[in-house]
Formats: sequence, C-alpha cells, structure tokens
Amino acid sequence: METCEHCLARFVRRVGGVNGEVHEAMRICVFGAGAVGSFLAARLAAAGLDVAAVARGPHLAAIQADGLQLEEAAGTIHARLTATDDPSALGPQDAVIFTTKAHSLGTAAALAQPLIGLETALVFAQNGIPWWYAHGFAAPGLDEGPLPLLDPDRAIWDGFRPERAIGAVIHSPNTIVAPGVVRNAANRPAGLPLGEPKGGASPTTVKIAAALEAAGVRAPILPDIRREVWSKLILNIAGAPGCSLTGASVRGMLEDPGVSALSAAIMAEGVAVAAAHGFLLDVDIAANTDPTRWPDHKSSMLQDLEAGRLMEIDPIVGCPHAFAKAAGVPTPTLDIVLPLLRQRARTAGLYSA
Repeated sequence: METCEHCLARFVRRVGGVNGEVHEAMRICVFGAGAVGSFLAARLAAAGLDVAAVARGPHLAAIQADGLQLEEAAGTIHARLTATDDPSALGPQDAVIFTTKAHSLGTAAALAQPLIGLETALVFAQNGIPWWYAHGFAAPGLDEGPLPLLDPDRAIWDGFRPERAIGAVIHSPNTIVAPGVVRNAANRPAGLPLGEPKGGASPTTVKIAAALEAAGVRAPILPDIRREVWSKLILNIAGAPGCSLTGASVRGMLEDPGVSALSAAIMAEGVAVAAAHGFLLDVDIAANTDPTRWPDHKSSMLQDLEAGRLMEIDPIVGCPHAFAKAAGVPTPTLDIVLPLLRQRARTAGLYSA
C-alpha cells in the first residue's frame, strides 16, 4: 500500500509547478483571516491557488482595497485575493481552513455552512486542545463528545461533526501590524502539520496538505495529530500565561530567572498531563526556557489582551488543567497561574466561563 508520504509527494508533483505555480484548480477559503489566517492566505494566493478569506473590520477593508501584504525575513509578499465578511457570497469550497480563535468556532459553525459541500475538507488550526479531541479517543475522565470548557452547547460538535475534522497545529508566529499587513517573525520555515482524529489520510487531507506544501508551508500528515497538539501545547501552556501576566514577549519574560523557573514548572506539569493521556513527550525544558532560542514575539494570547479580544485561556490552560484533575495529576503551579490568568482576563472583560 502506498504510504501517506508517497501519496503526498505524488500529489505535490502533480499540483506544484515551477516558482510556486499550481496546475490543478483548488478553491480554498481561510475562515477568520487574522494573523495566522492572513499569513496562510497570502502564501496560498502567492502560490497561484484560488483562495478567498473571510475577515472583518478594517483588516477586511484593507484586503479588499489593496490586497494582503505579508512581511517576512526573505522579503514581502503582496497578494490579491477575494475577501468578504459574508461566506454565502463565496459558495462551496474544496477546503476551508478555520483559523478563528477557539471561542469563535460555535458562531463559525453556523456562518460557514454555505462554504461546505459534501467533499469539502475542514481544517481546524487553533491553539491548544481542539474541540474534536475526544472523538475516538480514550483518556481518564474523557468521554466521546464535546469538551464542556470549549463547546458547552455542542454548537461546534454538531455544526461541523468531528468525523469531518482535519486537525492542524500552527508553527508560525505572526502579527497584524496594520490593516492588511501581517508580519511573520519565524526563525524557521512555517509548518502546519495535519492529521485526522482517528488517524489515516483521506484523499481530501492529502489534497490540502499538497496545496500547503506548494505554498511553502510544511504540512506533513501525522498518524497521531494529538501528539503534535501536546508537543506545541507544552510551549504555549507556559508562554501564553507568562506573556499575558507580565506583558513581555516570550524572550522578554524568559530573561527573568523567576519567570523562567515558573515557565519550566508549568511545562513539567504539562508533560505529566500529556503522559496521563498516553503521550510520553521528550521535551527539553531547559532548552525551551532559554530566551536566546526565542524571537522577540508576543504570544497570541497577549496580542489578544492588548487588542481587547477574548483570550484563548481554556484551550491552552483550562482544558489541560481539567484533564489533570480528572487523571489525578498534581499541578501546583497551574493551580495558581490559571485563576490569576482568568481574573486578569475578566478584569479586562475578555473572558467568559
């Protein structure tokens, strides 16, 4: 049987041409074109794909007027693409990449229906524990169905259906610096690993992975996407609270020995919770709390706090903390940091349990 890697390589050869040209038409919508979504939309458009974006506010107006500008270390990409705040104007897509914040997915499940046909690939690129996490997966205290902290009214679970989900993990630090302008602060190639909740690689997953690869975004199809979720989460579970409570960039907060030690303790607790769910992670905590290894980039949670947007506290910190309690894993540091973080967000009007 042909492996996922061989299948993907064959598909990339078929769609990816010289200088990013794509030979097979594919309609892709990036739903929620904020910092990450705008990065992906600009890259996909520059690769010659038929890409549209669902956005809002001044950022939408700027994209409609002048296109997207993506500032990277290697240069600036100027991309023209269709952008709207009305998904019904776009019609069914071959793939929809949801880059909205996790707390917006319930609303997105209703709004995005005009984009979704019978064969549409649904890719979910959010930070932290994903809404589909419990689909076909057993862990202490975990039942098949929506996670209460993320989807209390089942709007996401019932609106998208977990069997249609393709998980994605974001490895690309981006910031909107002005309407229509996004800056990428990466010191390595961008990645968006993909995986289906129950494993395997359907033709639609292979197709969207190939499109991302053609756009210069690494998109391996992983046999167990949850392991990748945890690997990324171990960094965010320390970085997001640390940045949000101190107001510093990731590098800036780690330059303080006390905050660095706090981050190391949170990472260790996250590793223990992952192990309780069956994921034994090889995490070099000392290396990951070394400030010289990190760009001077603010976490997305701090960006949301400063911009007055709801903060992704429960996917990144709340769910792992709840998992720990269900599994009997002690988390003395998170027990303190999570209430502080929630109260900081409540004070700013940016958190609702």
